[in-house]
This record gives sequence, C-alpha cells and structure tokens, in this order.
Amino acid sequence: MKYQQQTNLAIENFGKGSVPPKLIVAYAEVKKAALLAIQNIENYYDEKEFLAIIEAIDEIIQQKLNDEFVIPLLQGGAGTSFNMNINEVIATRAEEILLEKYGICHSIHPIDDINRYQSTNDTFPTAIIITMLRDLNIVEKLTVEIQEALVEKEKKFSNILIMGRTELQDALPMTLQQVFGSWAGMFERDRWRLHKLKERIRNVPLGGTAIGTGFPTPLQYLFKVEIFLREVTKLPLSRSQNLPDSIANHDDLSELASGYLLLANNLQKLSDDFLLYTSSFCKEMSHPELQYGSTIMPFKVNPVLLEYVKGICIKIKHLGHLVEDYNIEGNLQLNAFLPFIAETLIEIGELLFKALKAMKKFIEKLIINEDNIRTNLNHSMAIFNLLLPFLGYSKSKQFIKNLPDLSNIEKIREWLLNNGIDEQIVQNLSSGKITNFIKKK
Repeated sequence: MKYQQQTNLAIENFGKGSVPPKLIVAYAEVKKAALLAIQNIENYYDEKEFLAIIEAIDEIIQQKLNDEFVIPLLQGGAGTSFNMNINEVIATRAEEILLEKYGICHSIHPIDDINRYQSTNDTFPTAIIITMLRDLNIVEKLTVEIQEALVEKEKKFSNILIMGRTELQDALPMTLQQVFGSWAGMFERDRWRLHKLKERIRNVPLGGTAIGTGFPTPLQYLFKVEIFLREVTKLPLSRSQNLPDSIANHDDLSELASGYLLLANNLQKLSDDFLLYTSSFCKEMSHPELQYGSTIMPFKVNPVLLEYVKGICIKIKHLGHLVEDYNIEGNLQLNAFLPFIAETLIEIGELLFKALKAMKKFIEKLIINEDNIRTNLNHSMAIFNLLLPFLGYSKSKQFIKNLPDLSNIEKIREWLLNNGIDEQIVQNLSSGKITNFIKKK
C-alpha cells in the first residue's frame, strides 16, 4: 500500500472505488511536467531523489500502480482527494526506489515535494483536458469512419431509384445515392464540429494554482511547465491566457458535451431511419442476422445493432445535460463539481466509442433489397407527382383523382396513353427518364 493518511480519510468519506486509468495517466503526466519545470528552473531536488520521483511517476504512466488509486472519481472537494492520492503514491514509491536503487533512506513529502507550485484547482482540470482531448481524437476518427462508410455506399447507388418520403408518406422518387448522401452530410458537419472543439478545449489552467493568480509560483515556472506539458503528453496544449477564468468556469467542457450530444442526435436519427427502411412494413433494406432474434420465433431478425446505438444515444443526451447542470453549479472562483463533470464526460466518450463502432459495423453489413425498392416505387401513386411540370398543380390533382388503382407502372403508362396524355410525358415516367429528371434537380 503506497497511499497514505489523506487517501484513507477520503475512503472513509466516499468509500472505496477507482478512477479511470486514462485519467490517472493524465494526472501523472501533469505531475511530471510540473516537477520537470521546477527542477529546470530551481534544481530543487537532489539528483537521485529527482530520478526516483520521475521513475515513480513513469510507473504510474505505465499503469503499473493502478491498484493504488482506491477512491471513486465522484467525490467532494473539487478533486483534492484524487490529487492527494496521486501525491502520496508518488512520494511513497519514490522513497522505495531511492532505497532499492541507491540505498538512500530519505523522506519525500506528498505536498511540499510532490505538489510544489501546484494546486488541485489547476492540475486536476489540466488532467481532465488531456483526457478529454485524447477521447475527442478517438471520437473524431470514428466519426470520420462513419462518414466515409456512408460516402462509400453513396458512390455505389447512383442508379437505384427509391421512393423519397416526407412525414412517413410517399413524396417523390430520388436515387439511393441521394439518400446516403444526405446521411453523410450530417456526419460531415459532426466531423467539422469535433475538429473545432479540439481547438476549444486544448487550453489548460496549469500554473494558475488555486484561483488563477499563480500564487506562489515564480513566473519562470509558468512558462516552463507549459513547454514540458506538451513534451510529456505529445498534445498541442496551450496555457490559458485567462487563468482565473480557466479555473472558475468550465463551459468549454459543457460545449464539448453539447458537441457530443449533437453527434448522438445524428446517430439516433440515422438509427431511426434505418429502423424504418429495414422494418417489415418497408423491407427496402435488411438488418443482417447477427444473432437469434427470438427464442420462440425462428424466422424473426432483431435490429440489435440499431437498437443498441439508439439506446446509447438516448443515454448520452441525458448525460450531456448533466454536464451542463454541473457546470452552472460552479460558484465564484471554483467549480467543486469538476470530478462529476469529468466522470460524466468520460462515460459519454466511451459510450460514443461503442455506438460509432456498432453503427459502422451495421453500415458495412447492411443489405439493400433492390426488388422491394423497385416494387414500392412502381406501386406508389406518388410517382405521378412528376407530372406537375407538364400538367400544373390543379390539372394534376384532378387527373390523378380519375386514375384507376392499377398494379404496376407499365399498366399505368398504358392507361395514360389511352387517356390522351402526351407520349413524351409518359416517357418521363420511365426509370431512365426519372433518373435524369432527378439528377437535373
């Protein structure tokens, strides 16, 4: 056991738990950057002591000491318990390394030595931003994959006509290419939004200490720690130009949650559309049979991936609103609910990983039922909406009232010719002509 008294007191207050490993790694990286900066400007530590401290931090970064982080992330105190947990583990492990490697018995203080020139209030949000930026990179990559999968389908289906629908009613023919293109457009916007969010959340408050004034750090530390943080994390992080704001207000993280919520909304919308197209009522697409759909109905296929994605998206929407609520509960110079914001955003990110991967799998395995698409198109009265440019609205409306309920488009074309409709107009209702008409529009 490498944690000490303050961690034990936190366990008494909040119970035992765990912190997501990626946040532990990020916090250790913040500590490493801070101590590298201190040593660079002050040469504060003895050489062997410093080597032992850095080695202890590196062991945390390598996730060799995850079992030492024994308190839940949901905690009061704005994250101070987590900060003390990591300070104590670094101090204890560094003392062990000093003794094991160099035969030196030397006390290292968790606050005076490991937390020097730092506060929970600037180091913890910095660790959160590191974690969020890495998660955001993954979400962006997976979103790009969804867009590209939809674009790939879009390229394949330029010559397949399908009935377009508004308000769940047949409207006008369109190409299947246009259907997939409209879906791809949603995720193109998500891709752009996520990329912009990376710029928004890369600013960190490190060096601001408790309330953004920087007390009691030397000015050189403020500049050096920013440089070392970029080197340690390999991320394009930048020190905030308004440190009191960066510590007191976290609407940037609320904005991230909003971006994630928009992505979840688009995933849900896509899921809903696919559920309609793959339903027994439409049958123009098919969900692949990935597992048994029923324990009593052997010929039932369940849309398991689409339901999974939709369920996740509904949860993400509620979690996104939680982040907003936690954000506005910050008072004056500090938001004490930052641990709750961090825990919620990490959950949202991991849920998005799952939803995006599941949707990509579905798109890749999606089956297009061309025969059903053609049948639905040919049996739809909405195809006669294409007569509007030739007959006008009123005449088209009157004409269609007298149209018999015929079973296929060829018979309808024949009826049109027999009832005085110009042959050229009738020809515009042939598949090739409809395709050309749609492409012109």
